Amino acid sequence: MARDSYDDMVSPDPRMRRGSSSSKVGLIAAFCVLICLVAVVLYLLFAPPQEEKVEAITTSHEPISVEVKEPVKVVEPETKEVVEVKTEAPVQSVKEESTVAPVVARELSSAIKNDISPSNKLTFKEHIVQDGESLVSIAELYSLKPETLISVNRIKNIAAITPGVKLMIPDRDGVYYTVKDGDMLSKIVRRFELDMTWKELQELNGLKSENIKVGQELFIPDPIQTVGAVSASSISFKSPLKGSITASFGQTVDGKNVKGIYISASAGSPVMAAGKGAVVDAGVNDEFGRFVVISHDEGYKTTYAYLERVEVKVGNEVEQGDIIASVGLSSLIPSTLYFLLEQSGITLNPEIFI
Repeated sequence: MARDSYDDMVSPDPRMRRGSSSSKVGLIAAFCVLICLVAVVLYLLFAPPQEEKVEAITTSHEPISVEVKEPVKVVEPETKEVVEVKTEAPVQSVKEESTVAPVVARELSSAIKNDISPSNKLTFKEHIVQDGESLVSIAELYSLKPETLISVNRIKNIAAITPGVKLMIPDRDGVYYTVKDGDMLSKIVRRFELDMTWKELQELNGLKSENIKVGQELFIPDPIQTVGAVSASSISFKSPLKGSITASFGQTVDGKNVKGIYISASAGSPVMAAGKGAVVDAGVNDEFGRFVVISHDEGYKTTYAYLERVEVKVGNEVEQGDIIASVGLSSLIPSTLYFLLEQSGITLNPEIFI
C-alpha cells in the first residue's frame, strides 16, 4: 500500500495539469488588462486637455501671422518706389528711343504729318542793347554775323542801335526772304542752294503746310517770324532799275553768295541813283565788271555793278533818280544790275529799303 500511495503522488491526473496552465494564462491576461487600464487612467489624469492643445497651436500661429504682416508692410512701399522710378526715367527714355528710330527711318516719308521738331524750329532770344555795345559786338557775343541781326530786326540804320533798344537774336545765321510770285519751298531751297529739304525749311519757319503766299517772309538759314526793333533811317532809297528781282540777298549764284540783289530789265534800260550822294568810285574789275559806287549820308554806300555803260565820273554829285548808267548785253550777266547797299562796311538787304 505504501507503494500505491507513492505512485499516486508522483503521477497526478493530466486534466489537473491543464487546468493549472489555463489559470496562469488568465492571470497574465488579467494583469495586462490591468496595466492597460492603469496606463489609460494615468494618461487621462496627466495628459493636457484637448482644448489647451488647440489654444497652444493657435498661440503658436499668432507670431507667424505677425511675421507675415511685417514683411508685407515693408515690401509694399518698396514696390511703389520701384514703379515710380521706372515711370520717371527708364520708361520715358525707352519710349523716346523707340520713337526716334522710326521717325529717322521715315524722314522723307509723308507720314511726318507736318509735326514740327523743337530742334529744327527757329527760336529767338531777346537782347537789350547796353552801354558800349555795337551791332558787331552783339553779333560776336552770340556767334552770329551782323547781317543776320540786320535782316531779322529790319535794321535800316546801324547808328540807331543805342542802349535800351531791343533786338531779337535767332539761334542761327540767316536772312529773311520775301516770297515772290511763282515761288515754292522747293524752288527757294534750290535757289539758295540750302543743305536741307523743303520740308525742313517748312519746319524751320513753323509753317503748317507747304503753301506759301506772295509777300510772306521766310527765314533762310546761312550756307519765327518775329519783328524786332526796327531802326529807321532818315535816308530813303529807291530801286535803281525798273525790272524784276531775279536773285535775292543771301542767295547763292554760281557758287557765290549774293551780297545784294540782282535786278533784270531789258537791254539799254537806265540805271538811276538810289539816293542822293557823291560818286566815290567807278571803273571795271573782275568781280563787278563796269561799276559805280555812290557815298550817302550816315555812312551808307550803294554799288551798281554789271553795267554796260557808265554816265558819271568820280566826284560827281547826284540826286535820287539821276541816271548814272545802263544795263545791256555786254555786261557780265546780260541785262542785269547787281545792286549792293551797305552801312559802315556792313552789307544790308536792299529789299528792306527799296
